Amino acid sequence: MEVKLSIEHRNRTMILASIMLIFFGIILGFFASALLKKEIPLPPPLAASQEIRNFILQNQIKPPLEIPTTDEGWIVLREQVNKARAAAEGSSLEELSSRFFVAVERDEILGVPIFRLTPESVNTDGLFIHLHGGGRFFGGGDLAAQEGIIIASKVGIQVISVDYRVPPENPHPAAIEDIALVYKTLIDREPYRKYAIGGTSAGGELAVASIHYFKQMNYPIPDALYAGTPRTDATNMSDSLNVLKHIDPVLPTFDGFFDALARLNAGKTELDDPLISPIFGEFDMFPPAYLVTGTRDLLLSDTVRLHRKLREAGIEASLNVYDGMFHGGYLIAGESPEFHNVHNELREFLLKQFAN
Repeated sequence: MEVKLSIEHRNRTMILASIMLIFFGIILGFFASALLKKEIPLPPPLAASQEIRNFILQNQIKPPLEIPTTDEGWIVLREQVNKARAAAEGSSLEELSSRFFVAVERDEILGVPIFRLTPESVNTDGLFIHLHGGGRFFGGGDLAAQEGIIIASKVGIQVISVDYRVPPENPHPAAIEDIALVYKTLIDREPYRKYAIGGTSAGGELAVASIHYFKQMNYPIPDALYAGTPRTDATNMSDSLNVLKHIDPVLPTFDGFFDALARLNAGKTELDDPLISPIFGEFDMFPPAYLVTGTRDLLLSDTVRLHRKLREAGIEASLNVYDGMFHGGYLIAGESPEFHNVHNELREFLLKQFAN
């Protein structure tokens, strides 16, 4: 009798334990699902500037853009986004020119539209070739010079902003060909000058890819590289694309729209080509580099991997990671401490390289 009761007790205990495991499994599954869907919101980054925190609080994660199904649809979308950006308060070239004390001259070099940007106070004879962001797609026209004006002012350097061609009318290699044409023309005309190349987001990406191209063409290599939160791997191998998905308020994810945009940019070229995904190139002979990213930047890993590739090739490279900062936050969140720190240190970096 005692044996029978013992067996029944053990069976009841096992059943109860099984029920509890199932219950806790359901609870854990619920919370895991919520985390994966980002249903539990992150607090703003407490160590970031007030400007960065405010931007995050005021800008909820937006649904991805719909993927156009025709070239005409891509063109319409590009113009809509560019028009909206141009209409933002304080973003016109006239307003930026006045605010940052930079003279703006529209020009072209062998048919490629450029902006010659000259600050009121010049600290160096060097020349900065600026490439605008926007996924190699958005940000053309007058928008192409916005960041260039800031760099000209904060560094005290003459800047050439290149309004390179974009898809769908002009997929790869059109953008890099335009950049290379401008660069080669400038160094042929003024070989005595020091040259830097760079930009933010696609601008940084294109700067790295362009140096790969300059090496292929046996052009002289620029004296300095600036890459702010660049996308260096269009094949999506970077860890932060998963870890920071739906956390970055500017670039929530590359799934869907931005993957389609990468293919549009590449045209007939494979995504792992170094001119599309510059992380897959060889980094010997690269110039010293100044890199910027943040701990909430979807492209954190792309920037970190670029830094590692440069260091493994023996190249001087400075990796600057800002706590809580999202993609391009040092430009997008106004004149924050991050804005001033990034550009003050860029000035120090460039003046040092040009003095060597």
